[in-house]
Amino acid sequence: MKKFTCVLFDFDGTVAETGRGITRCALAALRHYGLDEPNEQRLRLFVGPPLLDSFMQRYGADRELAEKLVAKYREHYSSGGMFECELYPGAVEMLEALKNAGCKTALASSKPGKFIKEIIERFGIEKYFSFIAAPELGKREPTKAELIASAMQALDADRAETVMVGDRVFDIAGAKQVGIASIGAVYGYGGAKELKECGADMLANDTKQITELILGENGG
Repeated sequence: MKKFTCVLFDFDGTVAETGRGITRCALAALRHYGLDEPNEQRLRLFVGPPLLDSFMQRYGADRELAEKLVAKYREHYSSGGMFECELYPGAVEMLEALKNAGCKTALASSKPGKFIKEIIERFGIEKYFSFIAAPELGKREPTKAELIASAMQALDADRAETVMVGDRVFDIAGAKQVGIASIGAVYGYGGAKELKECGADMLANDTKQITELILGENGG
């Protein structure tokens, strides 16, 4: 018997390794406005959280400058940076296994839906997701909890049978806010320490382990 019937996935750092394109575009935006970041590891912090928050909290930009930085970032991202990514090993097999087991799956991501749709179509995995809960360009960015709640409503999900899979504190905290279980993707950008400290219910070292945790030890 399946352990969970509805599965919500974060995208960056969970389904796809998107860091290269995100960090390059973030650096281009910072440099355009006279800022710089010599430490590439710090740029990895842009993967996951809302961009506006990252520019304000990490670089002290006021809201006006942060909005300009976001616009410049998206200019670079939409012109090709979004495709500087790759699916994690076993991601397709994971999605296929969940589909075959009858699980309903959706994405709940802080990345604008327009970009997600283009990326998953490029990789041919759009067929695995019944819904994409993501911000719309030019509109208020929903919180992670709001995105999760939106995806659950679209899937008509039973809270007790739903799990959120993500690699950052925002994913785990959002799951807790709406009262569902969470799986921390250790291979992503948050790492085991962050995911343990924020209270992920389960941890997975790879996509195969995610599948096992969702479907139960016997895989069904």
